[in-house]
Amino acid sequence: MMDQVGLDDTQHGKRVAFMATQCARYVSFEHFDQVDIFTAALLHDIGVSCSQEHELLVTILDWEKAQTHCLDGAVRMKSLPFYAPYADAIYYHHTHWQTLADEQQVSQDSKSLANLIFLVDRVDALLFQYLQQNPDDEAIHARNTIQQNIQSLPGYFAPELVEAFLKASAVDAFWFQLDAAHIPRYMNSQTLDRSIELSPQDVEAVAFILAAAIDAKSPFTAEHSTLVGELAYFLAQQFGLPDSRCQQLKLAGYLHDIGKLHIPDSILEKEGPLTEKETIAMRRHGFEARDILQQVEHFSEIADWACHHHEFLDGSGYPYQLTAEQIPTETRILTIADIFQALAQKRPYRDSMTQQQVISVLDKLGAEGKVDTIILELVHQHANACWQLANGISAQSPIKSDAIQAK
Repeated sequence: MMDQVGLDDTQHGKRVAFMATQCARYVSFEHFDQVDIFTAALLHDIGVSCSQEHELLVTILDWEKAQTHCLDGAVRMKSLPFYAPYADAIYYHHTHWQTLADEQQVSQDSKSLANLIFLVDRVDALLFQYLQQNPDDEAIHARNTIQQNIQSLPGYFAPELVEAFLKASAVDAFWFQLDAAHIPRYMNSQTLDRSIELSPQDVEAVAFILAAAIDAKSPFTAEHSTLVGELAYFLAQQFGLPDSRCQQLKLAGYLHDIGKLHIPDSILEKEGPLTEKETIAMRRHGFEARDILQQVEHFSEIADWACHHHEFLDGSGYPYQLTAEQIPTETRILTIADIFQALAQKRPYRDSMTQQQVISVLDKLGAEGKVDTIILELVHQHANACWQLANGISAQSPIKSDAIQAK
């Protein structure tokens, strides 16, 4: 998911995870092992959602507003008990060592891990800048320049971490591994000697955190994914689907727009009509959602429902132009929940609609044979409840209050 945020710079988190684990071979941690270092480094930018923010983070060596995503990331980590131990490292991963070293409330391991992530994160930013200026070069050609830059930043990094980086980066393979073709192979080769058994509530909590990251992409989509999930869950209950299917559909609602992370902010927030190229970029997000979600075991149906939420029964939708016989009930419910919530929400190109206006638009789509009229009848029967859920007035998820309390 996080690879989607960077438009011209993908796989940033994976490269940082690789470099951190390589450098950590030369550093002693009392409580964090290789799995901890790998995981925290991989997830260090979980607070970044906007492509513009990502661009600033990789093009400005010491961006003054970097702490915002550190805070957001730490809040998200604290909401998940199995990732909470990394929250301090995430929060301080843009803090200079000369400041961080004096923090009394942070463990030495968390300080070291935070500063290690900061160091290799800046290495990756310097590498991005170098390759932008020297597109015919490879990563290894930047070695001397980057090593000199890292050593010339007074007070940024702990001396032992700088030394660890110099040792790790002296190996040619360190730089070869950073190539876009090799990083995925490195990730696939990792056999992490640890497993976490997730309860259904844990899975929902993870999905909710990802939904928060998706919705933070633009101020115009605040809570869109989480509210679509709540509304889809409610409609599935009214339709009479088994509770397990209702729960799965909630997850699909939370994650249905995950592919939008790779859409430039300028397109999502454009006030006027989209160009043909912008429209095509927008229409990719369902396809991208499936590509991400189908990698999760047991998420095959959720991936399909999320991917197909813009498909219409008459075959005029996207990205697969499916027709009625190919679209299951769950997708039909998700489509209506997505449209309802989107129309109830203010967007850059229009104001929010009233309850009656929303239902009128859905009725028109039903009359045109685009959406399921049986599910639409449930919307009519429970119009007020749907309206409240779409506007977050009576959201059912317990995760939301926990996340707010953590912040």
